[in-house]
Amino acid sequence: MERGDFQPLFSYVTEERIERMDHFNAPPIGLALRRLRKKHRLTQKDLANGICSQAEISKIENGTHSPTVDLLFALSRKMQVPVSSFLDHTNYRESLRNLDDRLLVHFRNGDFQSVYNDAHRLIENQNLDAELSLLIQYYYNLSAYRLGKLDYRNCIVILQQLSNQYSTQYYSPNMIIRIKSAIAILHFENKSYKRSHHVYEELLELDFDGEELSIERVRIQYNFSKILLKLNKVERALEIVENGIEQSLHHKDMSLLGQLFYQKGECQELLKHEFSSIAKSYRNAYFLFDLMGIAEYSHILLDHKSFFLGEIAASE
Repeated sequence: MERGDFQPLFSYVTEERIERMDHFNAPPIGLALRRLRKKHRLTQKDLANGICSQAEISKIENGTHSPTVDLLFALSRKMQVPVSSFLDHTNYRESLRNLDDRLLVHFRNGDFQSVYNDAHRLIENQNLDAELSLLIQYYYNLSAYRLGKLDYRNCIVILQQLSNQYSTQYYSPNMIIRIKSAIAILHFENKSYKRSHHVYEELLELDFDGEELSIERVRIQYNFSKILLKLNKVERALEIVENGIEQSLHHKDMSLLGQLFYQKGECQELLKHEFSSIAKSYRNAYFLFDLMGIAEYSHILLDHKSFFLGEIAASE
């Protein structure tokens, strides 16, 4: 598309998860909070002083109220313990995911200042465990780059270091994919197309087990096809796009299907395919954009590809 829009990785944030992303699960947290408070020989009033009300501490310990991320970090600072002390392993994984989702929503909405401020505040906490620290560093440095506080080359170096740490300390395929994708996009945005191409080739060699990661592979393929077109590797771009369409249909995922059909049409135009084949791709793209209510993309098609849309363009 003409907007130069790269699709952000891991954009699956459901309404249910958004509603609870600011809170940690109450019962396990409450039990851990009571245990730690008593270990430090603090009353509820002592612990709440300067942070919240005694009543709120009581509700958390009784499991009737969930602490926010901010409150949990404030309590961890007060007792000088890492946040992970409040969590069992299962709850800890869910809590990491909730925090990730909250920052991701801000990032995808372009609210980089909020992401930067939150990440900076969490880093200053100094009670982060190693895995949580990696996640926060990821957001902190990307938001710093978007705000012009960090040069893209330095940002890439830091992201590469984070990727290596995730690979060796906390093997997390989804985070490795996210970080490497961010590196590829930074190279692209700064016109380092060959380096971006190299990173995308590495990405497609990674293991994408599971439906969730398989769908993210499609997002990578769409972004990669844009790089290939910049490098005039049109046949390879078409191959990647067609595989992305096939995988989207296989997983019954429509999130990028319209963009993929649009990209297919552009590749076919450059390769001088038959008019009917090109028109079919653009019409499929228009149908999907219209179906999903993506008016901006529909207008781009009408403005720039009306020749191929025929009666569709005439009726608008």
